[in-house]
Amino acid sequence: MRKLLVVVAVVIGLSPVVRANQSDGDWLAQNRWDWFTQYKQGNLHYDQLALHPYYTESEIYDSNIYLVPHDQPGGQVGGGVVSSWIIRNDLGLETDLPWNYVNDLKVGYDFDYDRYTTAPEVNDTINQAAHIDYSHTSGNGMTYKAGDQYINTTDQAFSELVQRARRWMNRAYVEADYTPKEGRLAWGVNADDERDKYLDPTLSQALDRYEQDFGANVGYMVQPKTKVYVSYQYSIIHYSVPQSFIVDLSSGIADKNNRSHTVAAGVIGQLTQKITGQIEVGDTYRYYDAAPPGDSFVYRSPVVTTKLTWAADKYTDVILTLSRIYEESIDTNNAFYYSNVAMLDLKHKFPYKFTAGIEVAAGLDQYVNQQTVGTTTGYRHDDNYQGGIWVQYDIQKWISTGLSYVYRERDSTFSGEYDFQDTQVAWNLAIKF
Repeated sequence: MRKLLVVVAVVIGLSPVVRANQSDGDWLAQNRWDWFTQYKQGNLHYDQLALHPYYTESEIYDSNIYLVPHDQPGGQVGGGVVSSWIIRNDLGLETDLPWNYVNDLKVGYDFDYDRYTTAPEVNDTINQAAHIDYSHTSGNGMTYKAGDQYINTTDQAFSELVQRARRWMNRAYVEADYTPKEGRLAWGVNADDERDKYLDPTLSQALDRYEQDFGANVGYMVQPKTKVYVSYQYSIIHYSVPQSFIVDLSSGIADKNNRSHTVAAGVIGQLTQKITGQIEVGDTYRYYDAAPPGDSFVYRSPVVTTKLTWAADKYTDVILTLSRIYEESIDTNNAFYYSNVAMLDLKHKFPYKFTAGIEVAAGLDQYVNQQTVGTTTGYRHDDNYQGGIWVQYDIQKWISTGLSYVYRERDSTFSGEYDFQDTQVAWNLAIKF
């Protein structure tokens, strides 16, 4: 059930890039549209091995690349609000090797180079990602999965950090799920290990950590494709700083090691004739190894990880995402903050190979303890907003082009330090096989 947390991260830092080609061919000929399968035709095969190379060039104008308030110092080059054209080249390869009808191996690599016209020696960046995923499905309803995901990237500034930060992350996971061919009782177990490493020394002290999760769920198949379940998740977050909540005044870094127990209930699968997805609500009990003076060892909060897709008709999808989770903080007075996000995404396939979409998102970040920023002391709350539109034209089954517009804004109780407005306009050309 932890998979939906990936969706939450995407919502918080929604990419402004124009959509790549999501079409599975000319809908006038095939009379259908599959939003979630990128490669149906034109891919390269070597026996059972399928190869899916792709390349995308994007031209992007960003009005506030450092996401800072107007007339405030900030950014890596000592500016305030700084705009730039960005030329993005994205090159990658996805492979898929199924064999014996029960095994499937997927391997992929992505290389992304962003070139800025403003201070390129500071802002240019290279991002890389790779993954390997293996699954085995047995005849008795058991499915086993294992894999590893690696990224080496520069985080965007649409976060608590208010700056772009270089980091790498590696996540390894294993899963086992049982869905009966006949009968009602289903169950699953999962475990994963994630490592985060920042290259900046200050952020490295504050955010370098490993996170481990161990979970289990038991469900009941109310329909052949619909499961009601309860789940339990045990999580460990361990930072690289010493085991002490005594703050080093020279660095302002405190120990934030913690453990969490999450109990949740939900439903997943085909919820109605036209709605698929997952609804999950639960409660997280988190406790820390130590607590600073006046702070609590223990926190409890409801959590939500929900994503629903309504197929209004064969050309239209409406996607709703809701979440409430704990997010780690670099503030010395707040080990974490509550991240609340709601997102609505509308996609429609028009005649003559045109596709268009609208996205709107709103979020609220809530901190539990007071903090002092400049000369102001108080509780920090950030309201985050994002909206965008995009259109795509499929020139051929393997090549497309598109335009997009995105507006982002943050309104914080510490407005002079964290407020910003940002506009991005982009064009892209995508080739996918």
